[in-house]
Amino acid sequence: MVLYVDVVDVCNLKCPTCIRGTRLLPNSATTMPLDDFERIAVKAKREGFTTVGLFNWTEPFLAPHLEKYLAIVKKLGMGTGISSNLSIRRIDNLEAVLAHTDGLLVSVSGLDQQVYEINHVGGRVDYILANLEKISELKRAGRIHTHVNIKFIEFDYNTGEREKLRDLSRRLGLGFEVMPGVGHPVKWTIGRHDEELRQKLASYSTERPYEKPGEVCPLLFEHVVLDCNGDIYECCAYGNYDFMKIGQYLELSPEEILLRRYQHPVCNSCSWPRRAATEEEKDMLARSMLHRLSASNSVAASPVDDFVIVGQV
Repeated sequence: MVLYVDVVDVCNLKCPTCIRGTRLLPNSATTMPLDDFERIAVKAKREGFTTVGLFNWTEPFLAPHLEKYLAIVKKLGMGTGISSNLSIRRIDNLEAVLAHTDGLLVSVSGLDQQVYEINHVGGRVDYILANLEKISELKRAGRIHTHVNIKFIEFDYNTGEREKLRDLSRRLGLGFEVMPGVGHPVKWTIGRHDEELRQKLASYSTERPYEKPGEVCPLLFEHVVLDCNGDIYECCAYGNYDFMKIGQYLELSPEEILLRRYQHPVCNSCSWPRRAATEEEKDMLARSMLHRLSASNSVAASPVDDFVIVGQV
């Protein structure tokens, strides 16, 4: 299971297909204190998380002393990952950061500057290339062992850039992957995203229309996401809006976190593809319900299988 943590609250680009890029999530100067992050990482390790990714809706290389956050995670024996646009003129701690990073994803949408900036507004291809060249040199010299993938975000207008980026990846000795773009930077942007979510909240129903009996959303069991204040949000598929907030990670048990996310109105009405629940997942949901009932002293402890929630999932 992965814990995604934005240790800063800022991104340098203005991508129209991203809620941070459109500033629906406005940039701020907030940075998570290192000691708060350490407490979060220790709790995550205790709760069985295997990896901490220092990204979600921000640019991690804008975090001062990013390598110190990653070093805490590595010292605890967990995996680390970051995702970056690498469109930064100068990254003085690039080697120090990657020395503590297992995996780096570099998101791009073209090698031609005019094509790239259609989606990655405000970005510079020459900055990306300079940083990629430096990373490649560090890997060849054996100074870092980070697995690096160039992730090409593909839209209908930039398909001609795919092979250019694949060739670049080969030349630099880096990995390459293609991800279909969500939305469209010209035809459809994410500007009404928060309004759509509010409509889902307003039309809330206790029914789960996209979920058959015995099914669950895999995102509930694959990750938990935090902002730079240590607040949990519903999942990585939606933004860090106030109405998507679950609570403070350091103050909640894993059982309460899971149940709050499962019961959130947006989760109820979300169309993300479901799959069959495993026996372990059914048990986790049932025990989460037991935990809340026990904490509130509203009922005596009962066998797990007596709860309706098991039949629902």
